[in-house]
Amino acid sequence: MAENQESSPLGPSQEQQNTFHDVQIKDSNFGSLSSIISDLDRRLRTLEERYSNLRKKVQLSDQNLIETERSFIGEMRTVNEDLMELKRTMNDFSEKIVVFGSELEHAAKKQDIKVLEKYLILWSPQNFVTRNELKEYLKNNKLRLVPEKEEE
Repeated sequence: MAENQESSPLGPSQEQQNTFHDVQIKDSNFGSLSSIISDLDRRLRTLEERYSNLRKKVQLSDQNLIETERSFIGEMRTVNEDLMELKRTMNDFSEKIVVFGSELEHAAKKQDIKVLEKYLILWSPQNFVTRNELKEYLKNNKLRLVPEKEEE
């Protein structure tokens, strides 16, 4: 049988042909397996890239949300401060209105002023004589002012 394994001048023996055929089948299986693995590798890299892009987008969205929340909190704080200032101002105005109302209660009424006006017109105080004018008049007319006697 050792002679049968040697190659004959007519071509490869039957056993050699079977071995060569097995190698070709193994090579074709290896080629198809290799193409499947490279296809899976390409798909995996694509999925990893998509996942990475999605992770970046989510991170950016989270950062934007955090910035928006901080901005909103700052605006709310400002609005609350303005509202508190407005409340203080309203309380001040309310207190001033109460004080003004109580002062108006003590003020003279229009009817009281008209009564005083009538008395002033009746008395005509602009025609009253001052002390200095009286002294001057008495001096010019050489008259003397008699002091009133006290009652005993």
